[in-house]
Amino acid sequence: MPTPEPPPADPTHVVVPATRGDAAAEARATAAAVDAVLDRADAVDLHVDLRAIAGDHPAVANALETAFEAADEDPARAPDGPEERSDSSAFRAPVAAVRDPLDDLLALSSYHRFVSLERLDASRDGRRVLTHVPDHGRFRIDANAAADRDALLDDVRAALASEPAGLLPARTLATWQSSGARYALAPPSLCANDGTCFGLSKLEGVVLAPVDRVVELEWRVGDGLATRILDAIGASRPERFALESREAYEPVAGGFRTVANALDVPVETRP
Repeated sequence: MPTPEPPPADPTHVVVPATRGDAAAEARATAAAVDAVLDRADAVDLHVDLRAIAGDHPAVANALETAFEAADEDPARAPDGPEERSDSSAFRAPVAAVRDPLDDLLALSSYHRFVSLERLDASRDGRRVLTHVPDHGRFRIDANAAADRDALLDDVRAALASEPAGLLPARTLATWQSSGARYALAPPSLCANDGTCFGLSKLEGVVLAPVDRVVELEWRVGDGLATRILDAIGASRPERFALESREAYEPVAGGFRTVANALDVPVETRP
């Protein structure tokens, strides 16, 4: 029996795309971040619908299946071996054995990158470093599981330096109350106390007015008819927060500056 994998620790960081609806740009950014993590991981777990991918990208599907099957049969693998597969779409292998076909999979900008690629986990010495669930926009990193925490984070930041995405701490940056509602800025989202959350990937601008203690947000409007309809029927994204005091304003402004700097979102400061 394979050794059970311990439950994942809480993430220390998240990767948030700011791709303005550009699927190809988001694919490049995601692939760059995954690649940086895999440089410091030794095993990868993949949940993927190979049959669906094979319909449009047979070479990618065949290369993935061949690489994982070869890794399963490699007698030089670690003694605990692969986990038992719950179905034909769950694979585990050393990173080095499957790196090239994984790169090809992550380069896809079609719906397969969100749907057919169900989940990708990477680990180091049995500790999970990365959890990536594309369909839920989830890209969580536990830097404490890496052999060198700071080096891993530096590598991810460097990989994203020229990409429309950013690395943010996976913690609450600020909480506040405005217009009768309570909010929490907790990357990758801005959430209200009614449970509604808004992805920070759509943040397009921040305006700070320290004298009036006001924070204003600009959001990207969805492209395409279907997206515009969903935007129209969903909860309205908050656009203005008036804070009661300087002490309340400062952490909120600081939190949005942190997000804006990571996502290369413009910040305007008004007197």
